[in-house]
Amino acid sequence: MSKSVIGHAGSIEIAIDEQPPPSFAESEFHQIRHRQQDRRHPTMLKHTSTPSRYPHLSNSWEFAGWGNTYYMELEEDDKDHQALSPHHLLGQFRAMSISGNDLFASVFYFLGPVVVQAGIYAPVSMLLVAFLMYPVKRMMTEVITAVPLNGGTYNAMLHTTSKAIAAIAACFSILDYLATCGVSASSSTAYLASQVTLPEPLSTFTLALIILIAFGLICLLGIRESSSVSLAICVLHLVTMAILLVACIVQWVRIGNVTLLANWHLSNTAGAGAALSVFRGFCSGLLGVTGIEAAENIVQDMKPETFPKVMNNMYLFLLLFNAPITFLALVLVPLNDVQANPASATSVLAMYATPGQSWLPILVLIDAVIVLCAGVLTGMIGAIGLVHRLASDRILPSFLLKKNRWTGSYQYITLLFLALNVVLCCVVRGDATSLSGVFAVAILGVLTMYCLANVLMKYKRGRLRRILRVNVSTAIFSLLTLVMALVSNIVFDPPIAAYFLIYFAFVVLVVMTLFKRGVLLKLAYWLVDQIGTIATLSPLAGYTARRLENQILSLRQQPTVYFVSTDEPHILNKAILYVQHNEDSSHIKFIHLYERVQDIPEQLETNHRLLDEVYPKIQLDLVFIQGQFNPDTIGRISRQLNIDKTFMFISCPGPDFPYTIGELDGVRIIML
Repeated sequence: MSKSVIGHAGSIEIAIDEQPPPSFAESEFHQIRHRQQDRRHPTMLKHTSTPSRYPHLSNSWEFAGWGNTYYMELEEDDKDHQALSPHHLLGQFRAMSISGNDLFASVFYFLGPVVVQAGIYAPVSMLLVAFLMYPVKRMMTEVITAVPLNGGTYNAMLHTTSKAIAAIAACFSILDYLATCGVSASSSTAYLASQVTLPEPLSTFTLALIILIAFGLICLLGIRESSSVSLAICVLHLVTMAILLVACIVQWVRIGNVTLLANWHLSNTAGAGAALSVFRGFCSGLLGVTGIEAAENIVQDMKPETFPKVMNNMYLFLLLFNAPITFLALVLVPLNDVQANPASATSVLAMYATPGQSWLPILVLIDAVIVLCAGVLTGMIGAIGLVHRLASDRILPSFLLKKNRWTGSYQYITLLFLALNVVLCCVVRGDATSLSGVFAVAILGVLTMYCLANVLMKYKRGRLRRILRVNVSTAIFSLLTLVMALVSNIVFDPPIAAYFLIYFAFVVLVVMTLFKRGVLLKLAYWLVDQIGTIATLSPLAGYTARRLENQILSLRQQPTVYFVSTDEPHILNKAILYVQHNEDSSHIKFIHLYERVQDIPEQLETNHRLLDEVYPKIQLDLVFIQGQFNPDTIGRISRQLNIDKTFMFISCPGPDFPYTIGELDGVRIIML
């Protein structure tokens, strides 16, 4: 509506235009039409007054191209895929045997260090460890049942925070696997040397290296863990520990408390000294829970609702063995003997439990060698799986995914991890006590990451379904306790902490450098450009620039998917920002699944086109697919578009969502 003013001899006449103003929808249409560019040339970028960062080299690669809007029909699954049957899932006992062997084997390397640190108060320290692990066990169960996917702390952090922080969490796990292999190899040789006289040229250090290399070759041959073999090893170990407990109790009845009282008088301190001894033992005693984090890496291989049972079973055996064996060691063995043989303390306990007899020490020796060598294999296989996941998620280079043509093993991952193991073992000269210190810091880092993921999940992914929920105050208390223990281990033993920090810094530097290789390639391209006129004249500079441009384009052209259910622009924008900050990709496909055309959000296409213009460095496609959002549809889209599910993103589903995140098989949650 418009109006005009006309003067007539002192009077004012107002003329009113009867034409109504445009509606809001019409106004919006004209505004959008005014802003849209000619898309007939999909690679043509409109003129911009913004100066280029690369004045001497071409920056045309920065424009990703205009996005497209199209409908896509899902193809029927091919017969070969339909014929695939689901793999055999593990029950609670087989799953416990695979993940729990490391936990049960920890008695062979935590007993000595705990007694060395805490003295007569070692059993109290182990009880405190057990008390702490109860809420930690529940917190881990909450995290994994909310996001039941293999990958441990890396996967938990990936669904709750940025990809960079998840990569740092993965570095703790890599160090954990390294220390697992090193401690298991060195401890097995220490137990062997305690009962068998090794040939003169063959030291425990050399034998530990031989074990590491031998199991590295086994992994190169493509041999995997067997649940049946793991179950047999687990049964052997639990039976051996039960026999050891019974033998110790029988011997205690025979000799009474003489040795216990002697040990008490030898190391008894009062007040602050006793508290410090208990705390130092508590920090070292966390070695006794190593392996409790392993179950998270095979959760997708377990039957439904098996994971909480596995965690409860492992915690039960932790209660039954760790503190009682520590107490019985102080009842039967003089303190000086334990402190003199920390690497083979369990073997010493077996000798004192059956004085004058060799059957129990030999049984413990056989059990120790078998279980600890199995721990080396478990650590290597776990590390290979984690590095494979990091390479699949484009954090590490894709050449690591290449398999050996004869054995089918991931040869580059295996050789790299074996080299890191050998170097770490050489640095500490195969000393089991030093490796145990590195191990303690590594496992504390992993557990701390789980507790942090739990707190973040409560805040960022509170709507996700899970079997149980731990109180926030309990979660924060457990997190602070683990951080305190982590810092204390570093303070109490600076040389061992130095080994860990050097290795951790090296692993983080390598992982983050490879993860941010897209940024580094752009920086290198800029440096070539800064050469100035030489960049346009020198053949070498021109060749280098072209190679860098091709590498950048290969990273940017890898597509990602965001399943969109709304036309709200701020939601679409958050998805774009997530990809910008966490991926090298410059191609995002917004996919909307609908059952009726009437259900498609009205402003979805309009807002998509607007955002496509706002982000010229990212190609935004909008794809409409008729179908339901379920695991089968996601799988078919993944195969048809040739996009891995780990690069398909969704908003956090609510409690009424009929599927678990595990059933979506890797689809990533990126926002509330």
